[in-house]
Amino acid sequence: KGDWKAIELATQEPPKKSKSDRALADGGIARRAAMAGGFSDARVLAAMDLFASTFSESSISAKTKGMKAEVETLRTVVKSMQAAAVAAQSEGGGGLFAKKQSKSELAKEIQSLYVKGGNAYNQYCYLLNDGLPISLKKVPFL
Repeated sequence: KGDWKAIELATQEPPKKSKSDRALADGGIARRAAMAGGFSDARVLAAMDLFASTFSESSISAKTKGMKAEVETLRTVVKSMQAAAVAAQSEGGGGLFAKKQSKSELAKEIQSLYVKGGNAYNQYCYLLNDGLPISLKKVPFL
């Protein structure tokens, strides 16, 4: 609660590839991957998006479209959470005419984003589990 730095770290993207990365055997992939947040787009949401695509064959299925829509909702939530965490840690205003939000307002925003993200994840799981064969284990909801 109120740990803005942890929220920022959990949602941060890995840095762009640099010249020093090109000199490494793996192109710096392992180093940059370790710098990605635990719930970043690069680490989690890209995988969820790719997994959603596996439910389509020659044409995009309704299941895939629904799952990808939930991933886009999660992307929006993650970006908004990161922006709120950065805003809570900044000292200056939000621009020329922008009013800086108080930490309590940002905390309420984070809480509503958390609920929105949880609902999107649960809907993703519902769509994923719908029609799975009995032999496969269902993905749990939050």
